[in-house]
Amino acid sequence: MIRAGGALLALLALAPLQARAVEVVRIAVTIGAARVTLEAEGLACGPLQDGGSAEEPAPGAEPPAPVGARAEVAAEAEALTVNGRPAGEAVRCAAPGPIRHAGLALDGEVEVRRGSKGVDVVHAIPMERYVAIVAGSEMPPTFPPEALKAQAVAARTFALGKKLEAVQQGRAWHLGATVVHQVYKGAAAADPRAVAAAEATAGEVLTFDHEPIDAFFHAACGGRTETGAAALGKDRAYLPSVPCGRCAGTPFDRWSRRFTTEELARALGVGRVRGVRVAERTASGRAARVEVDTGGRAVSIVGADFRQRIGWSRLPSLAFEVRAARGSFTFEGRGAGHGAGMCQWGAAGMARDGRGYREILAHYYPGAELRRMY
Repeated sequence: MIRAGGALLALLALAPLQARAVEVVRIAVTIGAARVTLEAEGLACGPLQDGGSAEEPAPGAEPPAPVGARAEVAAEAEALTVNGRPAGEAVRCAAPGPIRHAGLALDGEVEVRRGSKGVDVVHAIPMERYVAIVAGSEMPPTFPPEALKAQAVAARTFALGKKLEAVQQGRAWHLGATVVHQVYKGAAAADPRAVAAAEATAGEVLTFDHEPIDAFFHAACGGRTETGAAALGKDRAYLPSVPCGRCAGTPFDRWSRRFTTEELARALGVGRVRGVRVAERTASGRAARVEVDTGGRAVSIVGADFRQRIGWSRLPSLAFEVRAARGSFTFEGRGAGHGAGMCQWGAAGMARDGRGYREILAHYYPGAELRRMY
């Protein structure tokens, strides 16, 4: 039996090719701001009527009107304002070139809506353009072409799954622009090598039980990937722990991080830290639970929560040992990221060994089927 998401995917697969000539994805670049700024030469903004969007304005919608090179959009009591003038619940802005917002260059039109917590900025972009940008944002474009193709398929699969989920929930946007979803750095990240990878795999998606898979990926596994259940609470048949061995010798092969007791106490939200030990490990050797001695009691923290409190970049992975010195603790580990799904440095190593992107994907997502959906 096909679930709701599977039914949507089936409809997508069977829809006429002409009707799906351009698959579009909607990225929430900013959510809940008090005010936002858009900048571009020849910038124009106009009302976004009910039933319309930046890529498909409602019938009879007014074209954007010139506003100069800068538009400041704010959420006032009743509606949005553009440069101080009332503009309704939503506006769309366009320019001859990229629109600059939040340090990003956004191609095409940008939609600004009054959300539940403030101003939301949504960028509607063709799926393959988005895939190229994500591939160039998430993976060094200097990686071998077959690794970039694998990354493009994983990014497209993740995006399509989130899009179908958003459609079911009636959400105005499909994905965010950070590591919580997929890193999206705007037009500047559309490296020609990443564009070529997206074009070479256009429309290809990994599926399982008629639905897009949760195509998670990470920088380096340190020798073996983690299960989806242990890493992210996602118990998926296609996210087992698999041997890698191709990410050895990378920048994340071995690492060391030192924290003072005061730094750890602040990060973990405890009064003081007298001791830290890994109380439980996953089958792949990563910390599943960490015990912190606060001097009066032992605090048990789930591994993923422990890493999040310290900081994703400050503690690269949960594959670590910890040792105490006077007034500090040193964490020595391997790998980077949560460890589930595709190891990006491992994918690069497989590609250098002559493996194609299909073989790379089959290794890291065993049991998933590669299908061309549009």
